[in-house]
Amino acid sequence: MSRRDFLVRRIGWAVFVVWVVITGMFLALVAAPDHNLSILQYGLPPDEARRVAEQYRERMHYDEPLLRRYAHWLWELGTFQFGRSYVQGRPVNAILAPALRLTLLYLVPGVALASLAGVLGGLAASLWRGTVGRVASAFGHLGAAFPAFLLAEALALLAAGEAGAIARWNPDVGAFGGSNPTVLAIAVGVVATTLGATLLQYAAAETDSVAGTPFVKRLRANGAPPRRIAAHVLRNAAPPLVALFSIRVLAVLLLGVYLVEAALGIPGFGEVTLTAIRDRDIAVVLAATLITTLLGVFGTLVEDVVTVTIDPRSGSE
Repeated sequence: MSRRDFLVRRIGWAVFVVWVVITGMFLALVAAPDHNLSILQYGLPPDEARRVAEQYRERMHYDEPLLRRYAHWLWELGTFQFGRSYVQGRPVNAILAPALRLTLLYLVPGVALASLAGVLGGLAASLWRGTVGRVASAFGHLGAAFPAFLLAEALALLAAGEAGAIARWNPDVGAFGGSNPTVLAIAVGVVATTLGATLLQYAAAETDSVAGTPFVKRLRANGAPPRRIAAHVLRNAAPPLVALFSIRVLAVLLLGVYLVEAALGIPGFGEVTLTAIRDRDIAVVLAATLITTLLGVFGTLVEDVVTVTIDPRSGSE
């Protein structure tokens, strides 16, 4: 199979997975009662409740044939029009968009630092057995073992500067106002530490297996500079590392943001989703589920593309 055919198959599979998730969500909504209607009808006289129900069914296209409703559903989700939250009385996009931007403010630099620390630390732990290697190995073990929630609380306590106080998010100012930059920096540190330590362990294991090959031993015996040895080891360990890194990054997206934001009070994507689940805000929960699914599928697709680019043999049979 050529590299092009491999990528086409992977892209087709990604589209199919997203379609299955969207269709499953639609069928679940059709089968389940709409709790938003109950919220709108609460406390209204019977005549008024019936009128509200008719208007709501018309607005939600409940009076249309099932296939037409399905086509409308696909169009709205395909254009990222997630409807309206009747719990908060606002469009879902207006709820999730600022929350997602806030999460990306600490998640993007945190993941970048974690990837850099994981790769360099893994190389140091496997290739250099001196102080640098021991420090990198210790960071990998301690960072991976320390829970993200407790690490966030500990750093927030230290950053406050006084006993009994904890640095928390201030919703009355912007993301870069007051002490909020400090809270974001703590979140970056937590993501970089917990994710970076785990990635370091994976990188150390993969690079160590390559470092033990006869070719690397000959390079060492011939006095090759450490930079050349590290470049060769990293190039040969890259394909499995890409797969492992993508899995761990997705794990942070699915779990880490909820723990970090709950600990620091950051009203990001994770905290908004947890609040929607507690409040049974179905529209927000469905939109968050779809966004998470798209990120997962996109991450897997990027992994496949990068792997084929690094190692063309993986796309051939």
